[in-house]
Amino acid sequence: AHQIFLGTLVPALKIDDHKLVRWHPEFDLNGLELPPAGELPQPPVSTRILSANEMLVSIDSNKAAPPPGMQEAVEKNLEKVLAERQEKLEKEAQDQLKGLDPALVARIRAKEANKIAQKMTRDPQKDKEIEMLERLEPVVRCLRVLYISAGKGSLMLQEVTQEISSNPRVSLSQHSVDEHIRLLIKICPKWLSVANLRKKEYLKLNRNHDTNIVLEDIQNKLNELKS
Repeated sequence: AHQIFLGTLVPALKIDDHKLVRWHPEFDLNGLELPPAGELPQPPVSTRILSANEMLVSIDSNKAAPPPGMQEAVEKNLEKVLAERQEKLEKEAQDQLKGLDPALVARIRAKEANKIAQKMTRDPQKDKEIEMLERLEPVVRCLRVLYISAGKGSLMLQEVTQEISSNPRVSLSQHSVDEHIRLLIKICPKWLSVANLRKKEYLKLNRNHDTNIVLEDIQNKLNELKS
């Protein structure tokens, strides 16, 4: 069903099923019709105790097969619904884009389709890192203000995370702030680093390092992951 929908888009998206990690954002999961309910397979009547291997063979052989023609009927109906929906969307889009250069519209559509295709196949772990990078700017600014106010270049990491998490500009839990700070250390080691002293972690911040360069490094990493 999802592949049929992707084929109706303009331009159409062709992505192997094994590469997909999420649905297309416009795919209507709630609009899909459920297949008709079938009878559950009945357990075989037997007084003999079966081995594990015999049980697996029995389960496999007793799987209920769909009624004849059901799969074809469902797919045909789905294709009709998606085609009607796509036709309606195309008409609305044409009305909105009337008067624009068709070549420009085609380029915009192709670019947007490429972005969606990348997002649908991107590693979820990479998506998590992108989300964290997009939240780093207020963390960076709060860190700078905190260290300037303290007049120190090193503070206990636990105290820093507690202070940052209580700031309304950040809106992150203390644990999440810790994760974001450790990501910052990887991206901007010249600005931020961790030192261990007497079994406690201290966060060192280089106040002579330009914060704008830190933000540029974050943006560059973000662009790299999104490309």
